[in-house]
Amino acid sequence: MIISTLRLRNYPEDQANEFPYNLPLVKNLEELQFEKNISFFVGENGSGKSTILEAIAAYTEVPLAGSFRLEDDESLAAANKLANYLSIRYTEKTRHGFFVRAEDFIGFARNIRNEIKELEKEIEDVKETFTGGDIKLTLGALEGEKNAFIKRYTANMEELSHGEGFLKFFTSRITAKGLYLIDEPEAALSPTRQLSLLALIIEKVKTTGAHFIIATHSPIIMSVPDSEVFYFEDGKITKKDYKETEHYQLTKSILEAPELVFRYLGTEEEE
Repeated sequence: MIISTLRLRNYPEDQANEFPYNLPLVKNLEELQFEKNISFFVGENGSGKSTILEAIAAYTEVPLAGSFRLEDDESLAAANKLANYLSIRYTEKTRHGFFVRAEDFIGFARNIRNEIKELEKEIEDVKETFTGGDIKLTLGALEGEKNAFIKRYTANMEELSHGEGFLKFFTSRITAKGLYLIDEPEAALSPTRQLSLLALIIEKVKTTGAHFIIATHSPIIMSVPDSEVFYFEDGKITKKDYKETEHYQLTKSILEAPELVFRYLGTEEEE
């Protein structure tokens, strides 16, 4: 693992009523102990799981896979404030890793496209203006950089479906032992591609020792063996077996007897 514990240091009393310090989750936050290389943050919308994940990203300064740096993204202002009072214990420091939300992928794909276009423009400029020396050396370096982008990401990731591109991003970027923070990857992935992502994550844990912390609503995502679930509920965080989560139990009930579930919801008339 990359990090072993997380806790909140005392923040100034005069900020106690300000967001995000006024959130019950923050007021009740006790030390979290990470014991597995794959950890899930699970809870209802608004339970605070994304806020804590974002604060970890801000504290650890992992790259944001999108159009902004963490400190420049206005949507992460609360996380940056909270990160100022986090205390995280590392088991090993690393430069590898990233923080990604499903919505960040569009910005990431656009950046890759622009990088390739810039290299193509530079190549054309060299061809038009080069005067002396060996042009092959100059063009070779630029062509090599362009081809490396294309080989790693494809020429235009925006031409892929959202799910295909998102999975391609993970395949190309998870390459070494690092801290990988992922917020609701299921938003862009079909059930089959969720399993593909999990296979990749399990492989990288085995081969590199990478540490993944994933906020999710998906019973498929959180089903990984030898993982841990941090459950966010009623302003507190506890560890649970994934089969004890409401997400698993509700999904199981619907799949096993949908007619009973919808009869309970009052959307199906009794015969």
